[in-house]
Amino acid sequence: MDFLLQAMFVGIIKGSIYVIIALSMVIIYKSSEVFNFAVGEFCTLGAIMFFFAARTGLPLPLVFLLFVILCGLAGMIIEKIVIQPLMGRDPLSTTLVTIGLSSFLVGLFQITIGSTPISLEIKLPVLMLEIGDLFLTSEQVWSMIFAVLAIGLLLLFYQFSRWGIIMRATAEGQVKAMVFGINTRYILTLTWAIAAIVAAMGGLVVAWSGTLTYNMGIIGLVAIPVVLVAGLDSIGGCIIGGILIGVVESLTSFYFEDATGLKGFRSVTPYLFLLIVLMIRPTGLFGQVRIERV
Repeated sequence: MDFLLQAMFVGIIKGSIYVIIALSMVIIYKSSEVFNFAVGEFCTLGAIMFFFAARTGLPLPLVFLLFVILCGLAGMIIEKIVIQPLMGRDPLSTTLVTIGLSSFLVGLFQITIGSTPISLEIKLPVLMLEIGDLFLTSEQVWSMIFAVLAIGLLLLFYQFSRWGIIMRATAEGQVKAMVFGINTRYILTLTWAIAAIVAAMGGLVVAWSGTLTYNMGIIGLVAIPVVLVAGLDSIGGCIIGGILIGVVESLTSFYFEDATGLKGFRSVTPYLFLLIVLMIRPTGLFGQVRIERV
């Protein structure tokens, strides 16, 4: 029983990281119906921004503030240069452009930080959790705390702040928003800035518990099953979907791999889980069924 509890907790921590990254994709999709395949590279960008911000020698709170500002500016610049010229075109065209953006950023990161893994350390108090046979390391506890804070702040901003309400209104329909005097071009830029910050936070947690590499953006591939399992336009469903996939992956690692000897099979389970869900409910667990007149 304690072994199962350990696996569940580890899965929830993993899933919470997946949720942060997947939320970045959902925010952009809700506002423009664009599926951002460069979300993994946004994660890497965030880890790199924190690495350079930390080298300034500023106190940790100011480092975090500088990190958020740099990531937001990067998201705005990417939107202005790459996405904005495609406004008004088929969202599929913009989605394909994000694939090219992903490849470009990977090359840029390799030039910037090289191919050698970088250790990213954040000096935080030691918070180990030990209840019976359940044991969580300080990194796992802080990762969970950081993930919960990031998700909570995003939901509060999206639900109650003035700009969050405007973003939700724009997501309901850009034409309707323009009728009510909302500057949808500016809101789209703001959306990409916030999405970049959210993905960067996920990348920071990933690099913090491992190492920073130019190609660590592969973690973004796991966010794709999370988004599709939840439903492309469901923020609440994204949270549940991410935790589900994290738990499934952890249980596979703790039980199935040891029993069968198939090491690394946990990397496949998110996609198998996605396949099963889509066979039962093609729109995802919380996706809306859209009926169109023809």
